[in-house]
Amino acid sequence: MLKLLRKKKVSKRIFYALAVIIIPAFVVWGSSSVINKNKTPNYAGRIFGREVSFDEFSRAHQAWETQVKLQYGDKAREAIKTYFDPVQATWDRLILLHETKQRNFKTSDDDVVNAITHMPFLEKGGRFDPQAYGLFIQYSLGITPRAFEEQLRENLAMARLFQEITKNVVLTDDEIKKEYERQNVQTRVKYVAFLAKDYKNRVATTDDEIKSAFEKSKERFKVPPQIDVSYVTIEFNEKTTAEEKTQAYEKIKRCLTLAKTKGFKETAQETGLAVKETGLFGFEDPIPGLGWTPQLSALLFDLRAGDFSKVIELGRGTYLFKVKEKKDAYIPEFPEAKDKVKETLLLQKSKEIAKQNAQEFISKINGPDASEAFEKTAQKDNLPIKETPLFARDSYIPELGMAEPLKEAAFKLKKGEVFKEVVDLEQGFYVLKSLETVPFDEEKYKKDKEEFAKQLTDQKREKTFNEFFEDLKRRANLVGFVTDAQIK
Repeated sequence: MLKLLRKKKVSKRIFYALAVIIIPAFVVWGSSSVINKNKTPNYAGRIFGREVSFDEFSRAHQAWETQVKLQYGDKAREAIKTYFDPVQATWDRLILLHETKQRNFKTSDDDVVNAITHMPFLEKGGRFDPQAYGLFIQYSLGITPRAFEEQLRENLAMARLFQEITKNVVLTDDEIKKEYERQNVQTRVKYVAFLAKDYKNRVATTDDEIKSAFEKSKERFKVPPQIDVSYVTIEFNEKTTAEEKTQAYEKIKRCLTLAKTKGFKETAQETGLAVKETGLFGFEDPIPGLGWTPQLSALLFDLRAGDFSKVIELGRGTYLFKVKEKKDAYIPEFPEAKDKVKETLLLQKSKEIAKQNAQEFISKINGPDASEAFEKTAQKDNLPIKETPLFARDSYIPELGMAEPLKEAAFKLKKGEVFKEVVDLEQGFYVLKSLETVPFDEEKYKKDKEEFAKQLTDQKREKTFNEFFEDLKRRANLVGFVTDAQIK
C-alpha cells in the first residue's frame, strides 16, 4: 500500500503544505514512540513555559513517524540516508501544534473524513474503499484508525497554519521573469590563474617565524574534538537485491544485540564480519574509509565513548559503529603543531606572491585594448590560458567549483571584456575575459513560465514559513530532556 504513495506524486499532492513540517535533520529510521524515562526528569521538557509530559511527547513522536511513512512510502527505511532528528522533529511538531491552538484553529470531523475519503490511494473504481483504508492503517502504518485520524486532524491544523502564514506571498510577472533569466542565462570565460600552490617552491620560513606565528595565534591551530570509531559493514553493489539488503540489515542488527554482552570484536568474528578502524578524525574531516559524510559524522559525534550506533543503511551498505574514544578539543604544544603552522605560513606567503603576480598581470593589460592585451601578455609571460564551459549562476565549474566571486564577476562582463580586478578564490587569484553570454530562450520561457512561477512561489512560501517557524521556535524557549538514545 505504501508503494502507492510514491506514484504520480500522490504524496506531494496530499501533503504539500505539510512538507515543511517534516524538518530534515538527522535520524536513523526505526525508533518507536516508547521513551526510556530512567535518566530524565518526570516530564519530557518545556515549551512556552509549559511542561510536556512523556505521554504527550510519545504521541507527537508517533505522529511524526507516521508522517515520515506517508512522505516516503515503501522507501521510508531508505530515508535514513537523508537522516532526520526524531527528537527535534517531535519538538517541532509540538511547537507548531501549540501555535495552532493559540490561533484557535479547529478541524471538524467532516474535514478529517473528507481528507481521508479523497486520498487517491484509498480509492477503488473512483470511490473510497473502506477495506483498503483498514488494511492501509493496520499493515502499512501499524496504528489504529482513531490514532491516524487524530494525527490527521493535527496535520490539517498545521496545514492551515502554513496557509495562513503564506497566504499573502505573491510574485509579479517581472519578478518571475527576472529570476528565470538569472537561472537560465549562461556565460563562459577565459582565465589566467595564479595559484598559491604554484609558488610554494619560491618561499621559505624559519623555525623562529614558525614559533612566533604559533605563539601569536595558538587558537588558530586548536585541534577540534575527535573520535575514534570501529565498525562492521555488509556492502552493497548495483546487483544487491532488496531481499539481500534486508538480510544484511538483520545480520548487523543481530550483531548489535550480541555485541552489547559478548564484545564487538568477538561478536563480529562469530558472525563472519571484519571490524574496521577509522583512527581519530574530526567532525569536519572525511571519515577514514568512508569519505566526507557530514550527516554520519553528526550521528557519531553525538555518541559517547563505548556507545554503539543504531544499524545504519547507507547507499553503499549496512553499518554498525562503536565509538572507541572521544577526545575534547585542545590547543597542542608547539612540537605537535609545528608542521601545520609551517604549512600555513608557506601557503600564506605563496598566496601573497600569487596575488602580487596577478595584480602585475592585470596592470599590464588594463586599458582600451585590454581584450587583445589579455592574450598577448599571457603568451609573452608564458602563462596558460584556460576556458570554462558554459555555466549558469548556480552551476559547478570544472576545476573551479562553485566559485561564487568568479561567477559574480563573469556575469558583469560583455563579450570580449576583461574584468578590471583580480578575482580572489581560496586556491588563488584569477584574471577573466568574457567569451560569450547566451541569453535565455524567450519562447522556452513562455512554455515554462506557469510551472516555473509555481515552483518559485512554493519556494518563497516555504522560505516565509521557515522564517516564521524559526522565530516561533525561539519564542518557544524549548528545554528538552529526551535524547535520541532514550527513544527505543
